[in-house]
Amino acid sequence: MKVIFEPEGRRVEVPSGTSILGAAAKADIIFETPCGGKGHCGKCRMQVISGAGEPTAADLKIFSKAQLQAGMRLACQNRISGAVVVSVPDEARFFGQTILTDGIAASFSANAAFRKLHVTIPHATLEDQTSDLDRLKRAVAAGLGRSDGIGGIGIRLQTVRTLPAMLHEHANAFTVVLHGDEIAGFEAGDTASACYGVAADIGTTTVVGLLVDLNTGKQVLAASRINPQVARGDDVISRLTFIREDPGGLKDLQDRIVGCLNEIIAELCKKTGVPRDHIYELTAVGNTTMSHILAGVNCGKLAEAPFAAVVRDAMNVNAHDLGVHINPRGNVYISPNIAGFVGGDTVGMILATNLMHGDPQRVRLAIDIGTNGELVLAANGQVISCSTAAGPAFEGARIKQGMRAAHGAIDKVVFNDAIDVSTIGNAPPRGICGTGLIDSVAEMVRTGVVDYTGRIIDPDEAPLPDFLRRRIVSNGDSNEFVLVDGEKSHNGQPILLTQRDVREVQLAKGAMRAGMEILLSELGLTAQDIDEVYLAGAFGNFIRKHMAKGIGLLPDIDSEKIKFVGNAAGAGARMLLASKNCRAEAERISTNVRYVELAGRPDFQQAFMTSMLFPGTNEQR
Repeated sequence: MKVIFEPEGRRVEVPSGTSILGAAAKADIIFETPCGGKGHCGKCRMQVISGAGEPTAADLKIFSKAQLQAGMRLACQNRISGAVVVSVPDEARFFGQTILTDGIAASFSANAAFRKLHVTIPHATLEDQTSDLDRLKRAVAAGLGRSDGIGGIGIRLQTVRTLPAMLHEHANAFTVVLHGDEIAGFEAGDTASACYGVAADIGTTTVVGLLVDLNTGKQVLAASRINPQVARGDDVISRLTFIREDPGGLKDLQDRIVGCLNEIIAELCKKTGVPRDHIYELTAVGNTTMSHILAGVNCGKLAEAPFAAVVRDAMNVNAHDLGVHINPRGNVYISPNIAGFVGGDTVGMILATNLMHGDPQRVRLAIDIGTNGELVLAANGQVISCSTAAGPAFEGARIKQGMRAAHGAIDKVVFNDAIDVSTIGNAPPRGICGTGLIDSVAEMVRTGVVDYTGRIIDPDEAPLPDFLRRRIVSNGDSNEFVLVDGEKSHNGQPILLTQRDVREVQLAKGAMRAGMEILLSELGLTAQDIDEVYLAGAFGNFIRKHMAKGIGLLPDIDSEKIKFVGNAAGAGARMLLASKNCRAEAERISTNVRYVELAGRPDFQQAFMTSMLFPGTNEQR
């Protein structure tokens, strides 16, 4: 069936029964689908100019009668049965988001798996008829400063076959590429200084690639992209469902992420002038689902209890076999995981923050708030972790006018004598992203617009300044709060927070805080015992501490104890790339960090109910 997407005029052909969302993905048009295409959020709205089918049940809930008559539909719910022309409004398009590339990294010594040596090999003589390969190995051993002989130096037959030509054509002087203790290849001339790798942080929504000099371990340049898998669902569960339900789902998702990595590699090479043949390894960290998809391992069962991964260990794959465009002899190292929902990105965060080491008497908590929220607690010589579903609200899902941290998103809010908002790019407000959402709700709680139970009060229920009272409006069933008046917004419509939006914030922050409380209780601690909190990830890096404490997302401790560590997962990926010692440490982290499963625990349910409440006075409670 032919589908045309306007205003681009982009045309694709898809089988009958394909969703408009699926057709759009084929046309490289990505809708906002924070609910994963379930028809709940209403963000993937579009107008069917011709060929509109009957409205679905989800359409009837979202659109008015007039809108339905005009052809308004949800792209995720409507399937194609004939030729269709679709108009996609800006509000429904995925425009990307601010991507954090930098993060702290614990100190380490560069000791990369790949290294290069320029060698000069003595010619054979009648007096010394040592084989070419043994003379090569001796030169390598000498270059490495090894005194244990040549027995531990390996080489594959396909590499041996190239040795005679290299010796003949380059007068016994050339560069040897080593992967560990194996001779992986030869290069003409002295290219020992040109030894690079790429460290990749594969997030559910964003992908960051860091070009690293393997001789020094230092970052040369960063590049980033939106993870193209978002076309198949914004969250992990949506993609796992896609793998389970579509026979080609795993291959589709793997091709998308490999293609994304190749785009990042191409950009890094173009901007630095580094040939891709001088990039010898790519290390990847990501949640457990992302690592399995990259390796092409079917992980569909992660979507159901008991949420067991197929692979915990690190995986090594030949770059050529995986389709990653670096040196064909190069390697792709995929970080080990901890559990089904605590993956290599958390391993990277633990590495970068050095949580496994340091004073065991200090209580340290690391939090990565992304599409999912991972928490790691180190205390009393133990390190434990858990995962909670925090991201949907903080990334715009199920928030009426929520959006990602993209151009025009409200990212900061302050209530003074008026409501002051700032947006990303200083553009007219299009919606509200996670940091702006936290600010808004925190200010509504502080000023009494929202009580400790999360209810938006009636305008005359409590003494409020006029500029706040007039912004509380009723929609018939509950109250809403007008954050931005229509004349100041991107499309002339007011931007508001609904009662349901506030409840979604309560659910998200309640899950995160409850996970924190469970980890603390496992080690016999309370929030007041915490010495340091590390906030990782793009969202965690941009939230304001006092606002997060104002809604109870973070414990009410001294703000000086709360530290931003940036893209700690990416920093961990760089450590894994530049140091074999860090890889050994990652394996220890993978096996020694205890995972605490929250599902089904009665104490988690109790902690969750309590944590949903906002901070309030004893009189209020």
